[in-house]
Amino acid sequence: MKHSTFGLGSLTTLCLLLMVPAMPAMARWYAVPVAVIEGFKTPESVLVDPAGGVAYVSNVETASRGYWMVDGQAFISKLKVGESVQLEALRWIDSTPQHTFNALKGLCLLNGKLFAADIDRIREVSIGTGGQVRTIRILRARQLNDMATDGKNVYVSDTGAGRVWRVNFTGYGHFPIQAPPSVNGITFFKGKMFAVSWELHEVYELDPTGRRAPISFGLSRHFISLDGIEVMDDGTFLVSDFKGNKVSAISADRTRVDPLVRLESPADIGYDRQRKLLFVPQFMVDRVAVYRLTTEKPSPAELRLPEKKTVPAPAGK
Repeated sequence: MKHSTFGLGSLTTLCLLLMVPAMPAMARWYAVPVAVIEGFKTPESVLVDPAGGVAYVSNVETASRGYWMVDGQAFISKLKVGESVQLEALRWIDSTPQHTFNALKGLCLLNGKLFAADIDRIREVSIGTGGQVRTIRILRARQLNDMATDGKNVYVSDTGAGRVWRVNFTGYGHFPIQAPPSVNGITFFKGKMFAVSWELHEVYELDPTGRRAPISFGLSRHFISLDGIEVMDDGTFLVSDFKGNKVSAISADRTRVDPLVRLESPADIGYDRQRKLLFVPQFMVDRVAVYRLTTEKPSPAELRLPEKKTVPAPAGK
């Protein structure tokens, strides 16, 4: 017969374990359909300006000729965001002979200026001055893709070169930041920088000083081709999987992945943290889907897709 001993040390350890408070369960997020707006021309990225009550959508408009063509066909749309989401202008800023846009992709906003990635250069649009446009060139750039800001600087990912640039507004001496191969979406949250890789289908934390190598989340098995990334106020990561046809939520501790929405070709997502609205540009089907994110499980009726709103074709197009 075997005897077990339970000494004072074991009792003390047990008491200490019982005294440790349990970690609060991390909230699970759900996506409730709000709007589906159709009629875009290969929408690639959505940027939300909550304070202004608007959102901007970049349109590549070169599907038949590839997505990195210098052809002067791209444009930016503007949505009105409030009690509902409505189209304000399909071609809010359009390509012109004076200021041609090419395969526009990522967008970001800083100090009243809207920045857009334009293959090997950045276009800066002055929002409050009638849409004045200037060009910032990035030497050695190959495929400029997503854009982000930390509130002081503007950053752009170069998917073709596998690096991120911190932009120098003089147009010279842009600062390189270590990034994974085929880096795509980038974002900032509480001073930290995050990115996703298209080919490696992984999520990373980057060092905006450029000194340290990217740190992988170790979640590549969950995805196929990652495109966009945003971070919610509770630290939950939102990522779009273009070929996986889904948008997923990653827990703040980077251990759990929950599918949020399943839909075709989600590209560079936008997030309105004030209204908790997720904007998903559907690249291959020319629409933008909008969802309200909530921790309360929605009813079947709430999950029904809203009526699609078709953008009327403008005259002469």
